[in-house]
Amino acid sequence: MATVTIAKCPRKKTKDVYRVDFYCPETQMKKYYGTFKRKSDAKAAKAKLEVTIDGGELIEMPRANRSLRNKTVNHFCDLKEKEWKRRKQEGSLSPVTASGYIGRLKRIRKTFGRKLIGTITEELLLDFRAKEAHRNSPASANRYLFVVQQVIKLASKEKAITIDPSASIPKLSEKQHERKVFLTPNEIEILLEQARKQKTRHYMVLAILLAVEHGCARQEILDLKWSQIDLDFQDTGAINFYRTKNKNDRLHSIMPRTREALLERKAHLEKMRKQRGIEVKDEHVVGKINGCRSTNFNKAWRTIRDTCGFDKKLNFHDHRHTYCTNIVLAGGSTKHAASMIGHNDPRMTERYTNLENLLHNPVQDKLAAHYQNT
Repeated sequence: MATVTIAKCPRKKTKDVYRVDFYCPETQMKKYYGTFKRKSDAKAAKAKLEVTIDGGELIEMPRANRSLRNKTVNHFCDLKEKEWKRRKQEGSLSPVTASGYIGRLKRIRKTFGRKLIGTITEELLLDFRAKEAHRNSPASANRYLFVVQQVIKLASKEKAITIDPSASIPKLSEKQHERKVFLTPNEIEILLEQARKQKTRHYMVLAILLAVEHGCARQEILDLKWSQIDLDFQDTGAINFYRTKNKNDRLHSIMPRTREALLERKAHLEKMRKQRGIEVKDEHVVGKINGCRSTNFNKAWRTIRDTCGFDKKLNFHDHRHTYCTNIVLAGGSTKHAASMIGHNDPRMTERYTNLENLLHNPVQDKLAAHYQNT
C-alpha cells in the first residue's frame, strides 16, 4: 500500500504551505512530490498519488521548466502583449479590448515586473487587488486581476511555475459599487451650455448629445461613421450604433437636438477641409478633420465637466445611466431601456427598477392622502 505524507510548513511572512512526500515503492526512500498553498489541494494530490502508486503507474513529478523559472514577470507580460497584438490583427480581439488589456499591463509591470515569476504569491496578488479597489473601484480591480491571471496562466502553461497563485482568487462583488449617477434635463442643458463655450464645441456638443439622447458609450461615439447615419430617413433621420463590447447593433431615430448637432458637425468639417485643403482619409464623425479616428476626448470632457460645478462626481460613462434613467422617468419600462441601450443581459438594467415606482404608485398616493387627512 502506498505511503504518502502531508507536512505543514510554517512561513513567517506568508501563509503556511503543505508539502507532500511519498515513499518510492522500489527503493523505500522518501521523495519530495510537491508543495501546495491549500491543504485541500495537498489532500487531493495525496489521493491521486496513492492511486497512481497502488496501480503501479509511473509517477509524474510536477517540476518547473529550469530555463523559464528564472524569468521575470516582465518576460511573460511581453509574451502576452505580443499575443494580444496578434489577435487584434487577426480580428479575434477588438482594438478597444486589446488596447485595454495592454494598457493595464503597464501597472502590472510597474508593480511586479522585476520579480521572478516563481516569487509571485496569492497574498501579493490580493494586496494588489485591494489597493486597486481602494484607488479606483472593485470593477477596476477585477479588470486588473483578469489581466494578471492571463499572464500567470501563460507562465503556468509554459511550465515556468507548477502552481498558479491566482487561480483561486475570486472577483470582487461590484453590486454595492454600481454607479447610479445621472443628470436631470436641466443639468443636461447646463452641460451643453458649457460645452458650447469651449474650443472643442465642434465635436463635444455632439458627443454629449449622442451619449445622453442615444445612450452611446465612448467607443460607439469614436467609432461612429457617416455611413451609419441617414439624415433624411422619415424626416427625423436614422442612425445605427455598433457596440464592440457585446457585438450589439441598434437602430435609432435621431433625436432633434442630435440631428441639429450632426448637421452643424458636417458643415464644420466641410468648411475646415475646404479652407485648409485637407484630404479626406476616413469618415469618422467625432474624429480628426481628415476623418481619421480620434483616440479619445478625455481632456476635453473633463474641462467641460469641471466648469459646470456639479456636486456629483460625473464620468462620461454616466451619460448611459442618464439615458436609461430618463427613459424610465419619461414613462418607459426597464425592458425599453435595456433594448434601447443595447444590454444583452437584462440584469444590467435592474438598477433602474426602483425608478418605476416614481411614475405611478397608487399605494403611495393613498398613503399621502391618509397623512393629509390626519
